[in-house]
Amino acid sequence: MAKTKHNKKRNTAFLYEALVREMTKAVVSQDKKRKNNIIDILKESFSSNKILGQELKLYQAILESTDLDSITAEKLLYKIREAYAALDMQEIYSAQSSVINRINKEIGSAVYNNFVPNYKSIATVSQLFGADSSAAGIKKGVILEQNVLETLTSDTTEEPKVEMKPIDNIVFKTFTSKFNEVYGNGLLSEQKELLNRYILSFSSDTDMKIYLNEELGRLHVALQEALSTNDVKSDSAMTESTNSVINMIEEFRNTPVDKNLVEKVLKIQNLVHEIST
Repeated sequence: MAKTKHNKKRNTAFLYEALVREMTKAVVSQDKKRKNNIIDILKESFSSNKILGQELKLYQAILESTDLDSITAEKLLYKIREAYAALDMQEIYSAQSSVINRINKEIGSAVYNNFVPNYKSIATVSQLFGADSSAAGIKKGVILEQNVLETLTSDTTEEPKVEMKPIDNIVFKTFTSKFNEVYGNGLLSEQKELLNRYILSFSSDTDMKIYLNEELGRLHVALQEALSTNDVKSDSAMTESTNSVINMIEEFRNTPVDKNLVEKVLKIQNLVHEIST
């Protein structure tokens, strides 16, 4: 039977994005229990060795690819759909049911109302994956496939595609050395943690995203608290600068994780450390 309406609760990519945003809200509000519950759900259900983690990778392979030539885009989409067809649909359904049950019991249905910027694209990919072999399903699948191919071949000049390459120890040492030249006093423990997570992110990017959202939430809270201190309140320039950094952190949540983003977060970590001391 053809899928007539998109059910976001049965969309693995939406569940993941909605949970990540809910975790950010929990960090900002300093609700540790809620934050830990969300992290537990993400790690238990969306790790790369779990069925939902495998499905999420296929979503991301489409959603994070742009500016491809038409032949490459068609090959990529064919391979992804082939890999998706090999997944156990019943296992996916059961895993989704488990996540939905935990969200309802431990977090609350408000999670489903979180704004996910690329929701329309996520819904399109979900419907493409779910298109059946009936006459209506085939027609719908062709239309959806064309929409996805247009996205894959689009030229994103405003947001250049990031080429993801593994980072080795030499790059890490160079990166660390460069940062030390600027700040001179060595890396803080939280900066070392960020760099280590970034290096390992190519084998477990889910853990990196969870950590980064948590760290951005911590920095956001620290800067909000700084706004209420006498030193900042009495200096209009400092107030404006602090608000500017807070706005920057908000923008980071929708920014691909790359070397430039990590460098900016490292600098904000240093700023927050200086403010706290």
